[in-house]
Amino acid sequence: MKQLTRWSLVLACSTTLVGATTYHTTARNSFQSNNLLAATIDASDRDSASVPFDLLPNLAPPQQLAQLQAQAQTTQLSPERNRSRYVLANLHLANRNPQAAIPLLAGLETEYPVLADYVLLKRAQALTASSDLNGARAVWQQILSQYPDSPAAAEALYALGQFPQLMSKFPSHPRSQDVLLAELRKSPNRPDLLISMAVYFRDYKGILPLLDRLVGLKGVVLTPDRWWAIAEGYYDNAEYGKASLAYARATSNPYTAYRLGRSFQRNRQKDRAIAAYHSVFQKFPNSPQAPRALIRLIDLSRPEEAIRFADIVVAKYPNTAGEALLKKADILQQQGNAQAASNAQTLLLNNYGSSDAAAQLSWRYAKHQARSGQLDRAITWVNRIVANEPESETAPEAAYWAGKWATRLGDRATARQMYTFAVTKHPQSYFAWRSANQLGLQVGDFTTARSIQPSFNRPSTRSPLPAGNPALSELYMLGQDRDASDYWQFAIRGQLMKNPREILTDAIVRLGVNDNIRGIAKADSLNWLDVTATEQAEINELKKQPIFWQALYPFPYYSTISNWAGQRNLPPLLVMGLIRQESRFEPEILSRSGAVGLMQIMPDTGRWIASKQGISNYSLKNPEHNIEMGTWYFDYTHREFGDNSMLAIASYNAGPGAIGRWVKSRGIGDPDEFVESIPFDETRDYVYRVFANNWNYMRLYSPQVQQKLAQLEAESVKLSTSQVKNVEKK
Repeated sequence: MKQLTRWSLVLACSTTLVGATTYHTTARNSFQSNNLLAATIDASDRDSASVPFDLLPNLAPPQQLAQLQAQAQTTQLSPERNRSRYVLANLHLANRNPQAAIPLLAGLETEYPVLADYVLLKRAQALTASSDLNGARAVWQQILSQYPDSPAAAEALYALGQFPQLMSKFPSHPRSQDVLLAELRKSPNRPDLLISMAVYFRDYKGILPLLDRLVGLKGVVLTPDRWWAIAEGYYDNAEYGKASLAYARATSNPYTAYRLGRSFQRNRQKDRAIAAYHSVFQKFPNSPQAPRALIRLIDLSRPEEAIRFADIVVAKYPNTAGEALLKKADILQQQGNAQAASNAQTLLLNNYGSSDAAAQLSWRYAKHQARSGQLDRAITWVNRIVANEPESETAPEAAYWAGKWATRLGDRATARQMYTFAVTKHPQSYFAWRSANQLGLQVGDFTTARSIQPSFNRPSTRSPLPAGNPALSELYMLGQDRDASDYWQFAIRGQLMKNPREILTDAIVRLGVNDNIRGIAKADSLNWLDVTATEQAEINELKKQPIFWQALYPFPYYSTISNWAGQRNLPPLLVMGLIRQESRFEPEILSRSGAVGLMQIMPDTGRWIASKQGISNYSLKNPEHNIEMGTWYFDYTHREFGDNSMLAIASYNAGPGAIGRWVKSRGIGDPDEFVESIPFDETRDYVYRVFANNWNYMRLYSPQVQQKLAQLEAESVKLSTSQVKNVEKK
């Protein structure tokens, strides 16, 4: 498949140039030339929702185009020839030159069977654009005759104006949404139209008023599955009160029962949330949601009831027992029952020592010992975590601090061992970045992050999608993102539950069409979903694949970010990391406090920046303007704090005045301790996440960093029980 991916960049142009959301200024200007080569160059430098894939990585764009044309003109039949013809035809269509596309598509459907229906689709589009309407009609009819179940047939029905047939046969196709919205403008209260929008297009940005209208209609009977779809639409848009009403009427299963509880809880209806969670483990005791519902009940209930729920978890759900025991111990401690709390803690460590909860408890003990000056004992507790709970979320943080403590004790060997553990076993962690710096890797620290700009390579190949059929895979691997998205949504819309492979595929496809906030959220959901053991094993395998991490850390708007970061002398990956945290690369997002756009600039701050730069006409929703102004402000916060990136990032979130007061009142001292002492949880978490984002971009895409990480992996040795005992003896 690597050979196939060479054409990704060029075809990506054909699928996103027309109707794309955003271009930076150079791209807009170059496109106006209406020249095929100009379009190709634009594609190589365009802002893309997915990573840009190089056509031929060692060649400049003109040479890439020449190579592609040569492949298309060869007389020898081959997959490369077919793909090159298809790519070039799409480039001509995107560049408004349909006459040049028609001969490239002639007869291609017989030589390229996996995309035969799409070859005909492109031919019909080319003929339509060439004003050969009779010829186009004949091809549309050919599609309906030969490929009646293909998404291309939906396009044919739309083009032929056969809207009732389109909505009946292809209710989930994006063309049906176009028809539905047009019909709703004429008949706003038609139940069938509103139901179709709720079932198939609940991610439509204007879905909430449509759901309200549907729910408010008199005399309309909705099935439980339709209520489920309505509930999902409300929940995904944070309308938790309305979601709870819909989930109460939805299909009864563990998922909807748990979501009902979460909706009540998020809507601050505590008593109803308790009743709903209670129902989950009573009705669905063997589901993954049952122990999670009980954990929620522990948090919401009075102490006596909470302890009872904790005991139920311990008795029935061993995989969640550790978490319940830790909560039980905390409740008993708050009640002043120190002996019972100690018993619960001992049971946790002895019987569930490999749980994340045991790691949390051990980490508490370690920090207590460290505060008392007993660093050797603190390290012993961390050794327990490293040996018994190495996969826990607590492990990298504990290992990093144990490395610092060991350094203070002069034990360099243990320090290196701890840092290496954090980097190699939890490479995505913020504390892996801090550990990498302590190990001497040139990845920057709080004061040098601005000056560290390692070379990096955006992916030059695409990995196959985790789910979908050969046609979808071909479209995606060619970079035909809009068509791939339509194809996938046609297949998956209306499906209320997805397996892990489908979830990741949905994430990747969404990123391809700039639906970034949903795409990243879908990929990230694989980190926290309550799933069966089989599904968890599948998720663990997916996390080993580069495509998972590329979905979590993509490169939207890279050329604009790179341009302005360069002008401000800021590392582009650091700016990427900040934007990922601020907006998930959504250009028009508006926060509750009123911050706007990719870099979440407050309007007043925007006016101040504009006055400083002499800008009179701008829009914070415009990515070019937003990044220009946001990078100026990020440079400003750096200059305010002597290029200390930790303080610059914190002040980007909390304001330079607040950070200045914190520094003045207590000084910086140990920078790690300063970060931990930041009085606002949001700002402290923000610092962690921005630096973690920057680190993940480096470790995933920088060859130098990857080489160093590979060396560390080769030398790392997991702590054995004997090593732990040796440390305990010291």
